Amino acid sequence: MKAITVRLDDGGLDVLLKRVRMGQELGFQKFDLCISNPQTALGRIVTALKDHSVGVTALRLKEDRHAAFVTRKPGYSKVGARDARISERSAEMIIETANQLAPVKPGFIVLEGGYIHTTGLNERQLQLDELLDCDECDETTAERLAEIVNVDEALAEQQLESFCRGLHAISKALSPLPICLLPPDSPFGLLQPDRMQHVFDDLRGLGYWHCTSNVAILHKLGGPDARDWIHRFGPRLKGVYLEDMLGGHGEQAPGLGEIDFEQLAPELAQGTVRVMVVNDDKGTKLRFGNEYLAKVGIF
Repeated sequence: MKAITVRLDDGGLDVLLKRVRMGQELGFQKFDLCISNPQTALGRIVTALKDHSVGVTALRLKEDRHAAFVTRKPGYSKVGARDARISERSAEMIIETANQLAPVKPGFIVLEGGYIHTTGLNERQLQLDELLDCDECDETTAERLAEIVNVDEALAEQQLESFCRGLHAISKALSPLPICLLPPDSPFGLLQPDRMQHVFDDLRGLGYWHCTSNVAILHKLGGPDARDWIHRFGPRLKGVYLEDMLGGHGEQAPGLGEIDFEQLAPELAQGTVRVMVVNDDKGTKLRFGNEYLAKVGIF
């Protein structure tokens, strides 16, 4: 199954439907609906999606980075928050949003683990972004990384336990809707491979949803490569977000960045949901990415 992402953002319903029509013109019948704001009123969205016969293959609940870094407020990325009240309310927000969108019958719900609470997280992440954008920093990258990425492992484990408790509640409330987890887009992300494995061991029914740009960013910063993620979590793999990367910037049209999608194609099982993610409101890059993914055998 192939699909593309449509995002409900500040542009509202009209922009969302424009993106849907653009996708339908390119032959897409299924869509990944990405929602970032838990405060969004969803009644009109549900009605419009049903009126336009939009098939929602997955519902992705995430927060923009600047919001995810704010630890004092609940949100889709705060299920692993240190504060139990924030964690519990964040899980409730996910449940409420999924229930409101139940009438459009999403096939999966896709969640991320958020970030480890770290002093000066925003500034440190900006330093990592500078490393990713620097073409002449290879010799000093490892040294700089050691200076920048310094997390409290005891705190990370505490947040991981909080995350698992929240997922238990979410899974129970939304059953039988399948829940999948995304790899992080930063070394400060909670769900690094070993911690993600811990979550999978704790909740047997969870799925894995791969993201090409997230794992490419982590690999560029010294983490495992894409095949390591897919081989480790392949038995749980339900879907993949297909987005290229330039420097540290994801959501680029496949074929226009640094990722080798030809290597990915044989790693995907026939039933894996393939979702193209492109930041493009005009359709040119969507069309290019669609043709490129068909050429390499993913679409």
